[in-house]
Amino acid sequence: MSRSWRYVAGWLAVTVTAVTVSWFGVRLGVAPALTDEPPVAIDVNRRYTEIRFGLAETEPPPSPSPKPSPSASPSKVKPSRTPARTVTTKPPPSPSPTPSVEPSPSVEDRRPRYRVSADGGSIIVAFSSTRVDIVDADPLPGYTATGARRSDTVVVARLSGPGHTSVITAYWSGGPAAQVIEEYGS
Repeated sequence: MSRSWRYVAGWLAVTVTAVTVSWFGVRLGVAPALTDEPPVAIDVNRRYTEIRFGLAETEPPPSPSPKPSPSASPSKVKPSRTPARTVTTKPPPSPSPTPSVEPSPSVEDRRPRYRVSADGGSIIVAFSSTRVDIVDADPLPGYTATGARRSDTVVVARLSGPGHTSVITAYWSGGPAAQVIEEYGS
């Protein structure tokens, strides 16, 4: 009987050790899939930067040129005691009534704008929870800027130059955010 207890104790010790080692291995492999943090691949030719924006970092939207309103300018006409004569003219008749399509007045974009800088230049992005747009790109001399839309809330800008590319991904994830990837040697 004592011999069988030794076998059971040995089996139990080996089993506990195997389960413990397996658990640590599985936990390290499965944990990134269970959390919000993606696993980071280490590449010596790339540099990753995650950016979250706050309200203090917004770029002011371009202000439209002020349009003078007719009632805003003071009139310099003095009233007279004699009534003024009014002359009415009849507009010339149009040959045929054609429907005219007037362009709708453009709505001013009031979304907050953020400047995202990278080694290849910078872009200005307008953010909202339903749409993200690249407003302007300012590549450094020798770099070219291209943009692509992945979805309504994800846009990608590439600032490509000789031997280097900056990839800026701007997206909405509970707030305005961006990821900058610097690729060297490409």
